[in-house]
Amino acid sequence: MQSPLAPLIHLELRAFVTAAGNRRALPTTCHVGHPAGQQTRFPHGVVDDPSLRADLVERAVDGLLVIDDACAWVTRGGALDLTDADAAWHTAARTAFGRHGLPLPAFLVLNRTGWVDLVSGEQRQWHRVRNRSPSPG
Repeated sequence: MQSPLAPLIHLELRAFVTAAGNRRALPTTCHVGHPAGQQTRFPHGVVDDPSLRADLVERAVDGLLVIDDACAWVTRGGALDLTDADAAWHTAARTAFGRHGLPLPAFLVLNRTGWVDLVSGEQRQWHRVRNRSPSPG
């Protein structure tokens, strides 16, 4: 993974874990843009058509103020094994970035314990992701 992207993905993972709290069922959501920065989110269950999914991702890329280092990722519950939703959004992201003549630098799947990049195959997992909060005093 590109080094400037790695710490931002880690921040995004921490934010996801914090927002998820103790909920058992987590929605599958695709994010397009910059981890821990400007991004557009799409709930997975809303769009079933592959062409529409690619069009939505393309419009999200259109709306970015800065396109450099933009990527896409999915947040969801479950294991980091590839799911149909992951594959569908990955295909849409490859198509949309390709329409812009841009490489897709990373497409990540984030869950409670880590992430996997479907572009490079790189993976990071932890037993438990902890939110870093400033120490008192």
